[in-house]
Amino acid sequence: MNSSLSIDVFETLHDLLHLFRARMRKSMESVHPELTFNEVRVLVHTGRQPGITQKDMVEHSHADKAQMARTLALLQEKGWLLRTASATDKRVRCLHLSAQGQALYARLRSTREALAAELLQDCPAELQARLLELLQQARDSARRNGRAHDGEPADA
Repeated sequence: MNSSLSIDVFETLHDLLHLFRARMRKSMESVHPELTFNEVRVLVHTGRQPGITQKDMVEHSHADKAQMARTLALLQEKGWLLRTASATDKRVRCLHLSAQGQALYARLRSTREALAAELLQDCPAELQARLLELLQQARDSARRNGRAHDGEPADA
């Protein structure tokens, strides 16, 4: 094989994420049959970071602002999400899960954890911890390098 090691790392990450997402899509039916994958992403991220702003959610998801606004409105209509004004800036909307949303999030989190454990069952916990550490290091390095390429200071 002529590809470089760094490309192989990203190809393998892509394959693993594809497996996880495909299995998660299949599992979502048992959690709630009407959930879309994008709704799951928003619910999970909001559950992990209560109070996240709409702007930060757009940046995290790389979604279009209008598309994200529609998804958030739909989740609010379904009774799973609350959007409140920030205490410091009334123009900023913060996202929180409703009681129904928290119950749904608990089921989603459990499903995701079981699926992740299943996919990594042949990888010992110590190796998973080391892999996580290395991936975080690579991510942080890429972010620093990305800022430097965008004309920002590397340590910003």
